[in-house]
Amino acid sequence: MAEHDQTIETEMAESSLDAATASELERVIEANDAELAELLELLVVVQDLAAELAPELRAATDDAREPISELRHAFEREETLVLVQRVGENADTLIELLEVLEVTDELVSDLVPEVQTIVRENRETIARLRVAVEREETMVLLERLGENVDTMVELLELLEVTHELATDLVPEAVEVAQENRRPIAELRLMFAGLAGTYAEADLEPERLGQNLGNMLVLGCRLGDEEFIDAVESGLGAFTEPEPPKKVGLLGMIGAIRDDDVRQGLGMLIEFLRRMGASRRADGGE
Repeated sequence: MAEHDQTIETEMAESSLDAATASELERVIEANDAELAELLELLVVVQDLAAELAPELRAATDDAREPISELRHAFEREETLVLVQRVGENADTLIELLEVLEVTDELVSDLVPEVQTIVRENRETIARLRVAVEREETMVLLERLGENVDTMVELLELLEVTHELATDLVPEAVEVAQENRRPIAELRLMFAGLAGTYAEADLEPERLGQNLGNMLVLGCRLGDEEFIDAVESGLGAFTEPEPPKKVGLLGMIGAIRDDDVRQGLGMLIEFLRRMGASRRADGGE
C-alpha cells in the first residue's frame, strides 16, 4: 500500500514537471515564432536545393572518383606534406613575392611596347653590335678582362683615389703656377737652351747621361764644407778691399818658408800630378 502511494506521488510529480516544461516551451516558441517561421522556410529551401543537387553531386563524384583518388594519394605523399608545410611557414614571404610579381607584371606590360619600339628603331645598330661582339678580338679582350678582373678592380680604386687627389691638388697647383709664372717661364727657356745645345753638339743620349751623372758626383764632392771654406778663404785674397802686397823674387823665396804657403803649394802640386796621371791613363799624351 505504501509502495502504491509512493508510485502515485512520483507520477504526479512527473506530470507536474512535464506541465511546467511544456508551459515554458510554449512560452519560448511564442516569443520566437518569427525566427522559427523563418528557420522553417530556410530549411524548406535547403531541402529543395539538396534534392536538386544530390543527383548532380552523385554524378560528379562518380565521374571524378579516379582523379579524387589520385589527388588524395598525391596529398598523402611525404613530399607534398613537406611542401605544404614549407608554404605555410613562408606564407608572408610568398605574399610579398606575389605582390612583387604583380608589380613586375604591370611594369613589364608598360615597358614591352617601348622596348619593341626601341628594338625596331635600333635594329641595324644592334646587328652591328652583335657582329662586333662575335669577333675574335672582342672575345679575346673579354677573356683577358675576366682573367685580370682583380687587377682592374685595383686599378679602378687607384684611379678613384687619384681623381680625388687631383681634385684636391689642382686648385693649389694652379695657384702656385700663377704665383711662379716668371720662374717657370725662365726654367722653360733654360731647358729649351739645353735642348738646343744638345741638338747642336750631336751627343749620344747615353754619353750625355753619363756626363750629367759625373757632374752631379763632382758637384756633391765640391759641396763639401771643408772644400768650400778653403776655396772661400783663398778667394778672399781677390775680393778684399785692400789688395795684398806685391811680392818679388826674394819675397817668393821667403814665402816658401811659411808653413801655410808650403801646404798650399803641396796641395796644388798633388792636384797637378793626379790630373796628369788620369790623363795618361785615359790615353792622353
